[in-house]
Amino acid sequence: LGVVLTAPSGKAAETAARDAGYLVNAAAADVIRLAPPLIITDDQVHRFLGDLPQILDTAQHVQETTP
Repeated sequence: LGVVLTAPSGKAAETAARDAGYLVNAAAADVIRLAPPLIITDDQVHRFLGDLPQILDTAQHVQETTP
C-alpha cells in the first residue's frame, strides 16, 4: 500500500514515521510504502491516520529546511 506525496519528501516522511513508531519506506522520492502488520486492529489504523498529518508536516518541514 503506497501513499503518493505532493512533494519529493519520501525519505523525510520515512524517517518521521519511523520516529513515530511506524514501519514505512520511501518507495520513490514522492511515495511512501506502508507496511502494516498482517493482523491490525481498528484502533491501530485510527491511531496511524491520526498521526499521519503530523508525520507529513514534519517531513515537509525537513524537506524545506534541508539544503
